[in-house]
Amino acid sequence: MSQRTDSPTPAADPSDPDDGHLPGLRGEWLSGIVLARSGPLATAFLAIVALLAAVLVPFGGWTPWAVVPLLVIGLLISIWLVRFVPARTAPRWSAPAVLAIAAGHGVWAALTHAEHVILRRDAGSYALYSQWIATRHSLPIPSSLESFGGAAALADPGFRLSSPAYYQVEHGVTSADIVPQFLLGAPAVYSLGWWTAGWHGLLILPAVCSALALLGFAGLVTRLLGARWAVLATASLALIQPVLHAARSTYSEPIALLFVSVAAALLCDAVRAGNPVRHAAFLVRGVHGSNDPHAARLLGLAAGLAFGLACLFRVDGLREVSLLLPVAAVLALSRHPAARTLVGGVLGGTAVAVIPAVWLSRPYLGTISASLIPLVAGGVVLGLGSWAVVAVARRRENTTSALYTRLTTAEWHRRWPWVLGGLVALIGVVLASRPLWMITRQSPTDPGSRVVAVLQADQGLPVDGGRTYAEHSLNWISWYTGPVMLVAAWLAFAVLAATTARWWLNSRARHATTSTTGRTVGVPVWLGPAVIAFGSVLLTLYRPGITPDHPWADRRMVPVVIPALVVAATATAAWVSRRALRRWPAPALVAVVAASVVVMVLPPWLATQPVAGQRTEQGQIAAAEKVCAHLGPRDVVVALDDRAANEWPQVVRGLCDRPASSVRVTDIHDLEAVATAVKPIVARIVEAGNTPVLLAATPEGETVIETLGLEADPVVDVMSQEDQRYLTRVPDGEAELPVRVWLADATRVN
Repeated sequence: MSQRTDSPTPAADPSDPDDGHLPGLRGEWLSGIVLARSGPLATAFLAIVALLAAVLVPFGGWTPWAVVPLLVIGLLISIWLVRFVPARTAPRWSAPAVLAIAAGHGVWAALTHAEHVILRRDAGSYALYSQWIATRHSLPIPSSLESFGGAAALADPGFRLSSPAYYQVEHGVTSADIVPQFLLGAPAVYSLGWWTAGWHGLLILPAVCSALALLGFAGLVTRLLGARWAVLATASLALIQPVLHAARSTYSEPIALLFVSVAAALLCDAVRAGNPVRHAAFLVRGVHGSNDPHAARLLGLAAGLAFGLACLFRVDGLREVSLLLPVAAVLALSRHPAARTLVGGVLGGTAVAVIPAVWLSRPYLGTISASLIPLVAGGVVLGLGSWAVVAVARRRENTTSALYTRLTTAEWHRRWPWVLGGLVALIGVVLASRPLWMITRQSPTDPGSRVVAVLQADQGLPVDGGRTYAEHSLNWISWYTGPVMLVAAWLAFAVLAATTARWWLNSRARHATTSTTGRTVGVPVWLGPAVIAFGSVLLTLYRPGITPDHPWADRRMVPVVIPALVVAATATAAWVSRRALRRWPAPALVAVVAASVVVMVLPPWLATQPVAGQRTEQGQIAAAEKVCAHLGPRDVVVALDDRAANEWPQVVRGLCDRPASSVRVTDIHDLEAVATAVKPIVARIVEAGNTPVLLAATPEGETVIETLGLEADPVVDVMSQEDQRYLTRVPDGEAELPVRVWLADATRVN
């Protein structure tokens, strides 16, 4: 590899001629402002929403009359803050094109949104969580224990208040609360939709957030590759099925994608602002600067806060926080003014996000401790290691060690880029080949193992519930992007690694000169996003940490992995196109651009097209409303069978406003055991002056009701739909999902 510092490489020439630089042309400046500031504006506003919720929800203050005026003030503050985000000129058509793509994606997702309100998966949990705080304004969820006979109910081994994603938290032996799973940020945002238009407003707000995330993503690509390439990258991301799937349901991934994209974009701005003005002494391809230390510090603080506050919405945000710390160490070693504020922002933002997580979601954090503790430990190790490297380097900055002298000779200047680039390429080969030589497993006692075993039996696969299929993680992405895009993306990662090694060696060689003058050594604007993206991609692909039930498992790739691969593949296309522009005839350039469009757009569209118009979980809102209509003001619901206990308790509490619990039994077919468990629960409800109502969601539950001598009233019989469920192939259609409910007045149970 050549030692020339100005040789072009994929993604090493970000925001070069594509940004226009046509001062005085209003259209170009307006286009640049939209691309640069729309994402940060949305991020700032949603961060304010989540922070307000963290303050108000625990004290019952999440009410429209209190929140809406504060959000108006928050929006004005956000508009004022984004004035400090630098904007550059862009082709006047680029911003309208990106806006059209984002709007089309959002409208498409809204028109095909799911109605997942009967709790079967995480989307249902988020929807019911959002509905609860929108209508009850506070957390935790009261257990209404007095309706079940008071503290005596807690001592009954057959009685439970908990259900999937809703934990029973006891306070001694006399009281209990119900705590929802997940973090507060996304439900707080989606609850605004309920205030606007009830269930329909709540369920389409993820589509709006996904459209905003595309704007933030376009702003990042504009900074890295230029506005023209941002249009292609945004179109590709908008078409990829996991992104659309997450936008159709109440997941946190669309908001996480927005925060990560904008945080990376602000990091680019911070690096650019603190770099010296580009001139011959610092001519490194991809190193741009405006020599404004004050702006660099402010933008570094903003970038750090965005990375840290992303943890209000998603625990996995700690991974990007951890990976940011070595980037800050590189900035510190380069004497970049943004280094300190970047660290301060990310630590402060993370600390703020941890408070509501521990306060309101502690049971959830406990259930994921096996993944959370290594993640936190890794962050601590990276942070302390980065600090130690900077401290040692600062002490020795006026000395040169023999090892450093050896590693920076002309020979090693040639070797290190090849070594590092080759290592990244080898990692890609290892990840792609894992299915040939590896089978990944988890504990067979994990709840996800039981789900996997059932799916394996249904799909004719060898039954081995402990399998996670994580060795196929790269293949999961290729289902939606195509293999060519993956190869192009990994090629960009490898070349970026080599370019990073070359830049580092050259910057160290210049360090002696700059240390005497106090000038900053220029840092490539793409360095931070590249390091964070590659590290996050590698860790996620190595261990997705999710039940391999597709398409739901693929949302794990939405916040970072898929966007990072799209940007990297676009970088390769940009490099080839610029090379064609400079060296090849015009027909070759046209062919290269056309091929880039085909590779980036056609495979995502072909993968999405079979499910482009599908709507899942339709009829569930009406089903829930029918159940509520059959419940009286003194009714107290007891769910009988497993499906009823999983799906209906929080629906009854949140939408029907009635107390709900379930019966804990090991075998619904053991009628004597079920009757033994039900009778004392019913007796205590009657003694409390209420009407016990048994709820069944399966024929087995209906049989229990009839065996108890009661009349089962069929309240709901709806054929809904859900996505196909596959372990080893891409889903391309729907599966029937029957929703049936029987209710019975259990006052006469003896």
